[in-house]
Amino acid sequence: MRNWVMSLAAVGTAALVLATAPAVADQVTYRNERFGTSASFPSEAFPDQLPAPTNGDGLGWTSPEGAEIFIYARPNQGGETPKSVIGDRAEVDKVTYDKSGRSWAVVSGYRDGRIFYERYIFRGNLIHSVSIRYPESLRSTYDPLVGPVTMTLRGPSSG
Repeated sequence: MRNWVMSLAAVGTAALVLATAPAVADQVTYRNERFGTSASFPSEAFPDQLPAPTNGDGLGWTSPEGAEIFIYARPNQGGETPKSVIGDRAEVDKVTYDKSGRSWAVVSGYRDGRIFYERYIFRGNLIHSVSIRYPESLRSTYDPLVGPVTMTLRGPSSG
């Protein structure tokens, strides 16, 4: 009888925890048909899809407050490396953070008065990317999303 009461108490506690836990936001997982690039993000953070580009290299979404996310791929333009992509960003943007490995790069900073964070993965002749941009006034909302969202980026070696 004692085990039954303890089991009932455990079930009741689990139900209470589940009932009071915050709901997980719906996720959008985008997969590009042309290159196979994919990434996921919370739909409430970027609810409005932008028109698709005619070249089919990716898609973008925005928020009413001015945040944007772009998920795309492109052919490697002959010898690009993680370090060269970071260098290219530093030529036109105020880069405040960068890190790279043999087949990936992340770079963050300010572009046109807005925060940007980009992650690139190099696969064969393709460079897959996710780019998040937002006004500095939205830092407390979007900074916590940057890592989890950009780490969902995936892509095959060829499209």
